[in-house]
Amino acid sequence: MLYQYFNEYLICNARSPLISEGLLREELMLYNISADKWELLTQEFTDITGKHLGSEDEIGILSGGQKVILMCLLALYSPAKKILFIDLWRSLDDRNRERIVKLLELYSKDKEIKQEIIVDET
Repeated sequence: MLYQYFNEYLICNARSPLISEGLLREELMLYNISADKWELLTQEFTDITGKHLGSEDEIGILSGGQKVILMCLLALYSPAKKILFIDLWRSLDDRNRERIVKLLELYSKDKEIKQEIIVDET
């Protein structure tokens, strides 16, 4: 299933939301987020979670829900024009789900955003 999206989409799986467990700066670079967008992204993360996160902070200490929110923001702030979120609602409470839905609606004006749920049959 994912092979049909592999070459065109930034694929973000909430089961493993972050690429690294190191510094936020490293994750920002992996998503190719320009320095001028770092501050906007971290401010939006603070607005949603109430937690300040600077570019030199360790992201491995975040809760599961905070990691999913960060993954979502990283994807939305990235230059990717097409994003596929897998199991996006994993680890998010109702309040954060509503906030993410609003963000997806806002960003879907400029990006093609898809969502998939993968059923674990094991």
